[in-house]
Amino acid sequence: MTPELRFRINCLPDGTVVTKDGEYLGTWGTDETDAIYEFTPDGATEPAFCDPFMGYLCEAIANWHERDSKEPDSAP
Repeated sequence: MTPELRFRINCLPDGTVVTKDGEYLGTWGTDETDAIYEFTPDGATEPAFCDPFMGYLCEAIANWHERDSKEPDSAP
């Protein structure tokens, strides 16, 4: 069963992070204390964002994704 993607950024129970349109962005989890949520972008080895509140983490991911989507390709 495919989960409903209700939000701009969706942190799914399996640890994946996808947009409302289903675009895969990376993974989420918690730190070693289980008190801080972390987001690791696809292809990265370290978390890019951390926050004790899931909603704020999702907002940071959305802002990052929006900026990243607007940047022109650096390839010639």
